[in-house]
Amino acid sequence: MSNLLLSCAGRRVELMAILETALLETGQDGMVVAADAQPFAPAFISASARALVPRVSDPTFVDRMLDVCAKQDVRWVIPTIDTELPILSLARARFEAAGVDVMVSGPKTIAIAADKRATHAWFVENGFPTFCQVSVAQALADPDWIYPCFAKPACGSRSIGAKRILSRQMLMELPEPENMVVETLGHGVEVTVDCYISPRTGKCACVVPRQRLEVRDGEVSKGKTIDPPGMVDLVRRVAEALPDARGVICVQMFYDRTTEEMCLMEINPRFGGGYPLTEKAGATFAKWYLEDTLGLPSTIHENWTRGLVMLRYDSAVYIRG
Repeated sequence: MSNLLLSCAGRRVELMAILETALLETGQDGMVVAADAQPFAPAFISASARALVPRVSDPTFVDRMLDVCAKQDVRWVIPTIDTELPILSLARARFEAAGVDVMVSGPKTIAIAADKRATHAWFVENGFPTFCQVSVAQALADPDWIYPCFAKPACGSRSIGAKRILSRQMLMELPEPENMVVETLGHGVEVTVDCYISPRTGKCACVVPRQRLEVRDGEVSKGKTIDPPGMVDLVRRVAEALPDARGVICVQMFYDRTTEEMCLMEINPRFGGGYPLTEKAGATFAKWYLEDTLGLPSTIHENWTRGLVMLRYDSAVYIRG
């Protein structure tokens, strides 16, 4: 039996169902094991098999994950949150020695993505279009700095701590300014672009842009697949320029329809929260990843559905006791 472990499963019930379908469609008789430190996480409760593990910050996290993989016949590990990526990336060789594939990029790509200062510097060094970014101190020292602007933690996710800054006074009042970056405002619409980088070829095999129509708690609740001129080509070049990217990554940007200007913002080397829209559009990254790692004939294609809209709603899991 070849099982798949969904790490830090949290609320990813929809992703878990997608992974179950991928196992079935690649002829595997396994199931998805949901791992989490929280026993009341919705995906954990909904899973056919479960594993309680320490928090990512716990020094025994990797050892416990390896133990779960051995006991539950796990063949693949799919991470879901940013904080586990550097840990699993550095430990990937230990998992491989145990016969387990972790869908995670190499340490260089993880480091570029983990710190927004490093991400910005990498975009600039490689000639990709991006925002003007400075430290809080630099913005305060510049009499010509333009307001409003945007401030966010240099190392953060889900838009936690990010805010629109309307004046110099607001900038001065930011807590922990040394841990923040300040950027010029984006124009147009916000787009998250899903990319699949084949571990078999090392090439970016498919790119699917998703316009974020509505966002709740940092995650897209309404979205639409789009295909503006040049966007797929730009993001494919980004994906293939990353030093050791592997599997699924998503790139965030702003796109101005009037000028066709694209401004890159962030890189997340994992399944994005809105990935189910890409899956429903026909770009089945999860299935393709299993095919690539199993050595099966590939069904990769780029004939995904443009203009598909996703409208999310809340659902609930019920338990006794």
